[in-house]
Amino acid sequence: MEQIEHVNGAKSIKINNLLFWYHDTTQLDLALLDFSTGFGNDGSKWTTMSPDPDYDLYSDQDLSRQMMPRIAVPDHEHWLAKDLGLSDELKGRISLIPDERYGAGPRQVADLFPATRPGGPIVLFFHGGFWRTLSKDHVGHVAGPLVEGGAAVVLPGYDLCPVVSLLTVVTQAKQALLWTRQQARRLNADPDRIYIAGNSAGAHLAAMLMMEDWTRHGLPRAPIAGAILVTGIYDLRPIPRIQVNEDVRLSAEDVVTLSPQFLPLRCRVPAIVAVGNAEPPLWIEQSRRFAAKLSATGADVRLMELPGLHHFSITHSLSDSTAPLTRALLDLVHR
Repeated sequence: MEQIEHVNGAKSIKINNLLFWYHDTTQLDLALLDFSTGFGNDGSKWTTMSPDPDYDLYSDQDLSRQMMPRIAVPDHEHWLAKDLGLSDELKGRISLIPDERYGAGPRQVADLFPATRPGGPIVLFFHGGFWRTLSKDHVGHVAGPLVEGGAAVVLPGYDLCPVVSLLTVVTQAKQALLWTRQQARRLNADPDRIYIAGNSAGAHLAAMLMMEDWTRHGLPRAPIAGAILVTGIYDLRPIPRIQVNEDVRLSAEDVVTLSPQFLPLRCRVPAIVAVGNAEPPLWIEQSRRFAAKLSATGADVRLMELPGLHHFSITHSLSDSTAPLTRALLDLVHR
């Protein structure tokens, strides 16, 4: 049963004991579409799927403003630099096994953060960057609260588009999950308690793992105990019309076969689908619709629309053990 958190009010969030205020860059003209179906202004429970967006009603420029976070958040480099700084600082204070190879690709290496006590859960967290930029170092900071909370963490890198295709990136994500299961003893953790997670494009990769038929890999069931999907993209229809596709190079067939929104769910596990309510409406709609898809299958899904957070600050908030999303994540992996 889905659980919704949708809070209106000032766009602020307390992160690492500091109060950050930032300009809302998402005020766009949405006269052509009504996204309010099923959502009350009082935060009432969502029980219906909102309309399927007709992307043809948008110009390429408007799609770019809504579907390219680096346009929606002009100071994104500031947030990315802060994340890198936190990740570097973390490596000096918790146990780390760096750059372990899990595949043949140049970037197929992972950082491992063992659990501090035996039998803990494992969080496999994929980084974002629209499958074409960034690295595991940009999300290293998420390991701090998780390890302190009793979990092991694996942060895989993966080869980037256009050097490889998006299909290859998805294949590498599958390899990372199978390899992580094999590393459970080194991680001081339970191989049957692997939680897949990711932000942005990393959330897409995690979602694709939920669509995989794992019996094809010799497993009786999916090696996944739950999922945490943060500010993800699950419907790839807008990609061919925005600048990102210069690198990702999706075909019309790719849009269907690589969109978790359109694939059968083969792994029904508890899930969190989180998005910031300061993100552009079409981006928020991606999370709403994917959460509705999961819920329609009977999955236990919690949709969190977090006040005041945009595409980069929501991931940054995972460095704070007291942040609502971090607490929800820890609650899920220890349930």
